[in-house]
Amino acid sequence: MLKSIRNLFKSRDMTTGNLFAKIILLAIPAMLATMAQLLYTTIDLATVSAGDGAESMGAIASNTALINLIIVVFTGTSLGANVILSEAMGAGNKEKASNVLHSSMLFALVSGIFVGVLGFFISDNLLELMGTEEHYFAKAALYLRIYFCGLPFLMLFNYAAQLLRAQGDSRSPFLALLISGLVNVGFDFLFVFSMHMGVAGVALATIIAEAISALICILFLIFSKKNYVNLSLKKLKIHSELLEVLKIGLPAGLQGFFFSLPNVFIQSSLYTIDPGNVNLENGATASGNVEGYFYAICDAIAVSTMTFIAANIGAKKKENIKKCAFYGLIWGAIFCAIIAVVILLFHRPILSLFVKEKEAIDAGYTRLSIMAYLYFFDFTMAYTAAVLRGLKRSKFPMFTTLICCTVLRIVLILTVFNNVEVFHTVFWLYMLFPITWVIATTCNCIALAVFMPKDLKKLELSEHTRE
Repeated sequence: MLKSIRNLFKSRDMTTGNLFAKIILLAIPAMLATMAQLLYTTIDLATVSAGDGAESMGAIASNTALINLIIVVFTGTSLGANVILSEAMGAGNKEKASNVLHSSMLFALVSGIFVGVLGFFISDNLLELMGTEEHYFAKAALYLRIYFCGLPFLMLFNYAAQLLRAQGDSRSPFLALLISGLVNVGFDFLFVFSMHMGVAGVALATIIAEAISALICILFLIFSKKNYVNLSLKKLKIHSELLEVLKIGLPAGLQGFFFSLPNVFIQSSLYTIDPGNVNLENGATASGNVEGYFYAICDAIAVSTMTFIAANIGAKKKENIKKCAFYGLIWGAIFCAIIAVVILLFHRPILSLFVKEKEAIDAGYTRLSIMAYLYFFDFTMAYTAAVLRGLKRSKFPMFTTLICCTVLRIVLILTVFNNVEVFHTVFWLYMLFPITWVIATTCNCIALAVFMPKDLKKLELSEHTRE
């Protein structure tokens, strides 16, 4: 019994064995890794609030929606590397797997530099577009410009982490973020409390931490003997497989963009409900930070399932694909139920980690209750999109997200929310989330019902042809 448990933890084979257990074993370190990444912003807010005042905290908080947008887009594009490398591993094609790895890492470096430079010079324009309040603007712009300087490291980490996870290793990215998180805490205290650098110090600490996490993951890609393929700096080159990666990754990145874009409008709309109400804004920021951890849990399960599906497509194991799609859904339901119970029982002490005023805590709970109790619908939306992506159907969930989450939310804000007084409330603003989750999930489920039987049939025919 103990031997089989040890083998379960050691095995990186995603096509055999107890797939139900293996999915969550791959997902849990990825959950913890994303949570560690979220701690950058959480620690930044807590440190700058204590060391430099509420105005600096507000300046960083005003960047939250935009920074989350950047992270989601970068993470989305890196999913293409995960899918194609997993599929190559399942098929036993080591040359293709190596080409995917080296092309992806070079692309990550070049695109990270490009976006970082562009973002640095348009930071003020982005903040103006978001409607950032004037008394926050100067500090918010300073923080954002410095943050953009670290984008190459963020891009390298995301790609390296996905390439490791595609090879069944989600523990190394978690270790990298654990170490870099501790470094982030240390530099936050040094720069804010000892050197009195305020928001600039917090941003610089984040960049240093991101650089360390990227370096550690790259070292694991180079030296780990358990990898299916290893990174060699001499082999960094663009191969034709990058087109396959981008065919999956770009729609996934755009999907993340489309999903997060209306959040900027929602944040701006919040200011119109009760202008100048700092407790309302800080409560929303606190709730948003907590929700990031919900997303970390659900996204890790979705991506883990996607990785297993892609590997079994490569191995042409049709029954395993169906099993993985079902197993991931069960794990998501379990964790969403746990989230709802935790928030029901402990929302006040959780929110008080970020804000102290009772009014701010109450405002935060208004949002948090809607999100937590209905989060299964967000999970199913992300999950069905991940399954489609594992089947290499990345474009459909992108269009679903564009129509249901971007267009529909913005239209509802500009029409119903802004013009009908009874709906111009915090409750109805946040109800936009679950309403659009349900619609998008329905569309994705219809797509799965249409595409999955066809894809499995093609897989069966190709297997017969090969025999």
